[in-house]
Amino acid sequence: MLSTPQNQIPSSLLSEGRAMWQALVTDFADWAEVVTPIDPRFGLPGIDLVADVPDVVRCVALELAETVCEQWLRLAKKCDVAILVAPETDGELARLVAAFRDADIDVLAVDEPTLQMASDKWLTAKWMTEHAIPTPLTWSNKDSSTDELKRQSSRLGSVGLTANRWVRKPRDGCGSEAIRVFDDWELACSALQDNQVAQAWIEGRPASILVVGEAKNAIAEPVICPAVWQHCQWRNDDTAADNQSAGRSTHYTGGSGPIDIELQSRGFKLAKQVLQALSASPRGFLGIDFVLGDRPEDDCVIEINPRLTTSYIGVRHLTDQNLTSIWNPSLITGQAEASFSFRTGSNQVRWTTSGEFQTDRKSSSDC
Repeated sequence: MLSTPQNQIPSSLLSEGRAMWQALVTDFADWAEVVTPIDPRFGLPGIDLVADVPDVVRCVALELAETVCEQWLRLAKKCDVAILVAPETDGELARLVAAFRDADIDVLAVDEPTLQMASDKWLTAKWMTEHAIPTPLTWSNKDSSTDELKRQSSRLGSVGLTANRWVRKPRDGCGSEAIRVFDDWELACSALQDNQVAQAWIEGRPASILVVGEAKNAIAEPVICPAVWQHCQWRNDDTAADNQSAGRSTHYTGGSGPIDIELQSRGFKLAKQVLQALSASPRGFLGIDFVLGDRPEDDCVIEINPRLTTSYIGVRHLTDQNLTSIWNPSLITGQAEASFSFRTGSNQVRWTTSGEFQTDRKSSSDC
């Protein structure tokens, strides 16, 4: 967004991006030398707290006259590995990852088929339906008419046949930008654009699981982090009763976790279904968003995020380990396969999208 006026950058994207940046740089700097490009228009408070040894983090201010990708590539070619956190919007994340791989740079990112599928919510719904992964009924303008949509609704998605609300959102959106919720199915679909999907609203509690994927010739199995709750709120400026045709909007405010043990197993089951269906074991970060209903049969996967998600802000505090150490080459034992033991406990953590967190420290255990 170097060409976007500063006052036009969505505050939610800015705060979440800054918080994820702070967390990533802090964790990688614990065992590696970090090079991080920064936008010169923004101060990045706390950079002096990123590492005990300040010289392991080198911040490079981007030149406003050059393209971001060219500058990132120039810096990354001097590094051993790169990680990209970017929105899927307009294919931005996929283009960046492709550019890095074309330049023969080792990128901590999922494979191309997974990236393409997870970057498009319509393709995600189709993929999950094909692999018998429970997901909400989903509609798109790829079908010819609303009547056709109704006849074919069972083909895409399996949960939400008795839904009382419907969601309209961008096919390639990130965060909670441009999401609208309707009490009427016809209204949700009447103004559906080609770059949007409509989904059944699933009653239950939204949650997510972050997966930390393997490194080359190192950790053999991806680490499935504990499931955590997602906290969402209706926007205060909505007047749905007066203007139902426009729908209501909701936004993500942070999260908490880990969730209860019984529900944890239900979330883990959904995550395993997703991982087993992927074309390749994921590298880097993968986020799985789901809803846990009143009954296990109402549980379903909502979205798959082919990148780091904001939940990392809190998940990293559920363990006394450094999650990025899965990629630390000094931990490679020389064995064909190595394992990573994620130590977690009954610590309860609550966080906001700006990176603030609170921890209730108790006992720890291995899992």
